[in-house]
Amino acid sequence: MVTRDVPPAFRSNLGEGNLGIIRSRDGGTTWEPVSFTGEKDFHVLTAGPDGTLYGQETGSAQMLASADLGATWTSTGATLLAFALVVDATGRIIATTPDGPQVSSDHGATFVPLPDSPIMSLIAVSPDGQQLIGVGSKGILWSSTTRDPSWRNIGTAHGNAQAITVTDAGDILIVDDSGLSLLPST
Repeated sequence: MVTRDVPPAFRSNLGEGNLGIIRSRDGGTTWEPVSFTGEKDFHVLTAGPDGTLYGQETGSAQMLASADLGATWTSTGATLLAFALVVDATGRIIATTPDGPQVSSDHGATFVPLPDSPIMSLIAVSPDGQQLIGVGSKGILWSSTTRDPSWRNIGTAHGNAQAITVTDAGDILIVDDSGLSLLPST
C-alpha cells in the first residue's frame, strides 16, 4: 500500500512530499494516489482479518483505521510510537514500540503492554494470523502463537534486520546485513 523509500520514477507521478496512501493494482508496476496525498505519511500499515486497515500517521503518531481500502480514515483513539504493526487472527493489533510490544483488543482505541514479551523492533504475522515472529535485541528472533502465547527464541538475524515476513508455507524471510535470509519452517 505504501512505502518509505519511493524511487524517483514513482515520485514524478505522485508529486513531492508526503505520499499518503498509494495503491498498486498490478504488482507494483504503477501506483495511484488513494488518500492524504501531500498531507500525511504512514510508516507502519497493516490489515486485519476483516479487511480493516490500520496505520500510524507519522506526523502525530496517531493511529488511524480505514474500512474502505484506505479511501477514508478515522482515528482509533490511540497515539503511540510504533516501529511495526500487525493484526493476528483474533483481531488483536500488536505494535512494537520503544517500551516493548503493545496490544490492542479494542480496534486500536487503547494499547497495553503485551504480557511476557521481549522487546522487539520488528514483528510479522503469518498469513493465517496464528504465528507472530519478532526481531529483538542482538537480532534474536522470537516466535509466539495464538495457541501458545509464550515467546521462544528461534534463531538470530545476521546483523541489523530491516524487514521480516512469514510466507504461506511458514518460512521466515529476513532482510538483514547479509541480504535476504530464509529460516525454513519447522
